[in-house]
Amino acid sequence: MTTHRLFSPTAHCPQKSGINPKQQWVIVLMACGLTGTPTFGAETTETSAAAPVSTEVVSIGLDDGKAAAAAPTEPAVAADAALPWGHAMDDFIATALSADPSMDRARANMNAATQGVTAAKWQFGPTPSLTVEPGGAGHYVQVLRIQQPLYTGGALTANLRSAQIAVQSSQQELAAARRQLKINLVTTWADWVKSSQRAAALEQLTQQHKDLLAMIQRRAAAGTATNADAALAAARLSAVQAEWNQARLESDMQRQQLQRLAHRPVETSLMQALDGDAPPAPTLAGMLDSIQLSPDMAIARAGVDQAHQELAKSKASLLPTLSLRIDKQTGVANDRRVGLVLQSGLTGGLGTFAGINAARSRILAAQAAVSATEQELFSRYQLEFTRHASASASARSAVDTAASSDQVLASYQRQFAAGKRAWLDLLNMVRENHSARQSLLEAAIEERASLYRLRVLMDTRTD
Repeated sequence: MTTHRLFSPTAHCPQKSGINPKQQWVIVLMACGLTGTPTFGAETTETSAAAPVSTEVVSIGLDDGKAAAAAPTEPAVAADAALPWGHAMDDFIATALSADPSMDRARANMNAATQGVTAAKWQFGPTPSLTVEPGGAGHYVQVLRIQQPLYTGGALTANLRSAQIAVQSSQQELAAARRQLKINLVTTWADWVKSSQRAAALEQLTQQHKDLLAMIQRRAAAGTATNADAALAAARLSAVQAEWNQARLESDMQRQQLQRLAHRPVETSLMQALDGDAPPAPTLAGMLDSIQLSPDMAIARAGVDQAHQELAKSKASLLPTLSLRIDKQTGVANDRRVGLVLQSGLTGGLGTFAGINAARSRILAAQAAVSATEQELFSRYQLEFTRHASASASARSAVDTAASSDQVLASYQRQFAAGKRAWLDLLNMVRENHSARQSLLEAAIEERASLYRLRVLMDTRTD
């Protein structure tokens, strides 16, 4: 995926007749809202003399290598180049994974499943028991018994296999929980960056409207504009200020939500977590092929294996068991016996046969769950791929749209100064220019976030 530049005046604003390069830069800065006092019409000459205000804008991953003021030193550039794309987001997510309760729950389930395997293995060993029974005349008989199973019809093997499947399933559940938390974190991060960028853009738009209001008030005082134009500018300023306040509240809310999800403070520098040259996006065919390696599919297939083991245990309950038993009796009479014990019976009565039928039905249900999971993942992966492709196309289109909007705004300024454009048209164009540049910012953020989500879905590691 190519790296888009946020703005390049020389690339997107060809020189017009009568406008030298220096004046062209002034017009471009005014169009982007990067001057503190953009002037319009007859007062255009004041722009070059006005001192620009702070133009701190948070980077959203568009590689603007021309920004000399923010250019890092050569060693820093080399260090950043050695790090893979998204390493800052990886580090942030890694700390979040270690503190999330869902991870603790998944690890506890995995430990419990591991203990289940140990318990299943112990069932293959001898079972000791001690019985104290009355022997008459106030005497008691103590019987120490050790019984070693020799044949159980496959019940012990099915128990062990079932416990091992539970361990594998719990490992995949941990991987699935990690994957889902990563996706939730990067999605919340994207919402926070979008809202923060929107608040920053509205702050610049507010300053633009303040300058417009001051200019039209001066014109009204000089008799070259009407009071209605000044009232319209004041109303637009009030609306933009209200929108700015709402955007700041939304940005704070999104940041707090990200902090709660990550269980750690969120620094402003995290907005650059997905900066840099992004790797190419995976192909749709490659993504769909990775579905079979996803944790969700492994969990679904484990459900089928577990159902088969339940059927094996149900069938084993119909078979006789053979075990070696050693009895030692003390008390009224001392005795020692060693022999084979053959046992047979219906533990659950005739309900055992119904249990076998139920186990077969659970196998069919588990197999259907595998197909349903595969279909769900197919739709999910395809949707995520489509979202990324759409965001990439929108980002490329938004670059040209924003550049064209800058040129149109500059043209409207000149036409208004020459008396060929109405005041309302200029106000509307300022707003349209803001919308175009905001669309560019949001498309670039979504493109980066969706690419990271694609890479998370393609990651088949379970660690």
